[in-house]
Amino acid sequence: MSKLRLTITMSLDGYASGPEQSEENPLGVGGTELHEWFFPLKEFREMHGDEGGEVNASSAVVEERRAHIGATIMGRNMFEPLEMDGGTTFYFVSDGIESALAQAKDAAGAQDVWLAGGASVANQYLAARLVDEIDISIAPVIMGAGERLFDGVRHGAVGLKQMRAVGAPGVTHIKYDVS
Repeated sequence: MSKLRLTITMSLDGYASGPEQSEENPLGVGGTELHEWFFPLKEFREMHGDEGGEVNASSAVVEERRAHIGATIMGRNMFEPLEMDGGTTFYFVSDGIESALAQAKDAAGAQDVWLAGGASVANQYLAARLVDEIDISIAPVIMGAGERLFDGVRHGAVGLKQMRAVGAPGVTHIKYDVS
């Protein structure tokens, strides 16, 4: 049975984006700083058709996250800045998170579904207890405002069992099994 796997980067104070998100600035003011650990990686460069790049402890985490993914769910703020290419099919679902998950699982077949964020859609799935794994990258940044992960998720609504913790240059990755 496929899993719903949330992967997200957040600041030390819990924000997955900065304030004032817009089409021109989809990660909000300062939001790009959350991902500074990712940009130099060989895996990031390969995803964008470039060569070279760093290999460090984050590399294995990124490869693990990408393995066995058959479909992706993302919120509107995550989607808008993406450029369409000929090899990707996008479906826009407006009849609820359960419908989006059912369609993604159908498309994924035996593989898992990646919940790519942002925080708003992640929080909806968390509050509905539909997430099976959470893989958080914590960047050493204080945002102070923006869109916070776990907003609206009640105490006790999500049980977590730590599966791994990896320290890497500019980030700490923590993976949890959700019960």
